[in-house]
This record gives sequence, C-alpha cells and structure tokens, in this order.
Amino acid sequence: MEDGAFLRSLDNFGSVMVKGNSAELLENGDGVFGAMFKDIREAKSTINLEIYMFRPDEAGRRFTDALIEARRRGVQVRVMPDAQGSKLDALRGELEQAGVLVDDYRPAKSYNYAGRRTHRKLLIIDGKIGYTGGFCIDHRWLGEGDANDEWHDIAIRVEGPVVAQMQAIFGEDWTYTTGEILAGERFFPALAPTGTMLAQAMKASKGDASSLPKMLYFMAIEAARKSIHIQNSYFLPDAQIRRALVAAAKRGVDVRIMVPGPHIDIPPVRTASRHDFGELLLGGVRIYEYQPTMIHSKALVVDGVFASIGSINFDARSMSKNAEDCVSIYDRAFAASVEAMFEHDAHDCQEITYEAWHNRGAGKKMTETLSRMFKPLY
Repeated sequence: MEDGAFLRSLDNFGSVMVKGNSAELLENGDGVFGAMFKDIREAKSTINLEIYMFRPDEAGRRFTDALIEARRRGVQVRVMPDAQGSKLDALRGELEQAGVLVDDYRPAKSYNYAGRRTHRKLLIIDGKIGYTGGFCIDHRWLGEGDANDEWHDIAIRVEGPVVAQMQAIFGEDWTYTTGEILAGERFFPALAPTGTMLAQAMKASKGDASSLPKMLYFMAIEAARKSIHIQNSYFLPDAQIRRALVAAAKRGVDVRIMVPGPHIDIPPVRTASRHDFGELLLGGVRIYEYQPTMIHSKALVVDGVFASIGSINFDARSMSKNAEDCVSIYDRAFAASVEAMFEHDAHDCQEITYEAWHNRGAGKKMTETLSRMFKPLY
C-alpha cells in the first residue's frame, strides 16, 4: 500500500490523485447537516446539489429554507434529485418560485428509466467546498444516529483541488439532464492548496465499460498488507471480491466487515448477504452486525493510510447500474479518523461467528437462498 505502485495505479482510474487537500469526517445528521447548513449560509456564488432522496419532511423543509435563503442573496442554486428516489411535493414549487433550478435526473417518462438512477450524493459550494457520503435529505438522517429512527451515516467534507473533480462529476449528470454545460470561473475557480492530503474523486456511470468502484475496491484489497476495514450498508460482494478478501485474510491482513443488523431497512438484503458469510468467516474474515439502528455508511480504510467514502454500496446496482461517486484520501491522519469511527462503532456490534452462522437453522438458510436469487435487483 505504501510502495508507490498503488498510487500510480489510482492515477489511471479516470482521475488522478491530486495534492493539497484538506478533509474532515462527519458523522450522523447533526454533524453532516450542521456543517452543510453553515457552508450554504456562507455561499457566495454557486450551490450544486445532486441527491438520490429529497423528501418533503423536516429535513427537506430545512434544506429548502436554506437553499431559498441562499438564492435570495444572489447565489445560483441547482438541485438535481433522482426522480425515483425523491418526492419534493410542494417544496419543488417553493424552490422554483425562488429561482432555484430544479431538474430531476432521468424523469419517469425516460426510456429504460427503472434500471437507471443517480445514487450520487454531492454538494458543491462555490466550486471550493465539496461533500459526499451516504446521506439523503430525509428525516432519518436527522439527529445523532442513536435512536431506532435515526440512521447512522457518515460524510466527508473536502477543500482543495479535488473539489474540481467533484464538480465535474456533478456537471456530467447536470448536462445529461438539462443540456446546460457548467464551465468557467463560477464553477471551476482556481483552487489553492488547503492542506497536505492526496485526494481523488471517482464516479460510476451506467454504461461504463467496467465497474470503476469495483476495480478501486479490488485494487485496495489486493494492495493491503496490514488491515482492511469496511463499513457498508448493503454488503453483497461478488465471488471475485469475496475471494480477494479471503486471500487478504490468509496472508495475515486484519479483515473486518461491518454491516447492518436487525434494523436494516431492506431485510432481504441482510438475508442475501448472510448467505455468503460462511465463505468469508472460514477464510478468516471477521463480520460484525451493527445493533442500535440502521447503519448506512459506505467506508473503506486500508492499512491505516487509504480511506474511501461516498455513495457506493457493495452490491450489483452500485457497481454496474447507478450513477455513484466517492472520494478517496491517502493520508494517515484522515485514515486514523475513519479507523477511530470504525472502532467506536464496533462496540455497538455483534460479531458473527462461523459456528453461529453454520447452526442458524433450516428456515433461515432457505430464506437466505431465496433472497440471494434477487441480488441483482437490490
């Protein structure tokens, strides 16, 4: 991971690792939304938001008010919700009346709409500050993630040259949706270094010749020499990734996976995921289920130096169908903050042993087999 070959490999994934960035890990609604609202209040030029789920509840109300207030200050505001995941209702009219540009990604009348959606979570402010992670604009992302109806999730806030890569990812979908091309100083200002971190923004798009997220994860797993810690809300890795995780464990890497427990919002995903636990557990991979509430994070940290956070799940839809994004950071201090989050969350998990999994009963085994048949749809 630290011999240079890994970084050289990353530079061939559509974007390069750029120097001079700073990044902050944010947890749960209070941490994530609190930082976002502060930056929205201080925006001077542009706000671009691409989001899978934007709902007309308390969270939607707060975002709508913040975006309208920014527009009244003269800030250009663009909002691109996914037509399948979002339902703005009356909030749409309020935003549009205030001058906010709102356009749905792939509206329902579009050809082959059902299998294509944007699952990206991007907020770019003034072309200088970028956010991504697992968050959506929905009441479940409010609070501290410490109640059954408050989801545990994370986001990354970045400043520096990598924000231009994030803006370009937003611009790809915005141009596809509206025809407007975002260019010039307003969207791509000169970005001076804000720190010392190496960073890279990566996208996945329907129609890509290969799955860049899968290639990123596979390459990071192959390069690991000490540790691989994954926190993911929908963990349905294919056989190639499972073999790579087992191979890493067999060469002495500490491989630990954290997934949702009983509070998962889509129970068939949990049962389908459990179908393949045996292979991983026998191979030395340790698996933990988070107990307090739904865990919606999408985080990977390797060897205490490389971390990736974004919207990408370990499932077929994220790897090959959705529009997705992530930001990867190569920096020990930032990786340490992700590791600390992982270790803290591990205290609220139940570890799954091979014995418990093997003796889970015929009924559960049958349910897992049936659920696994629908893996490509999750």
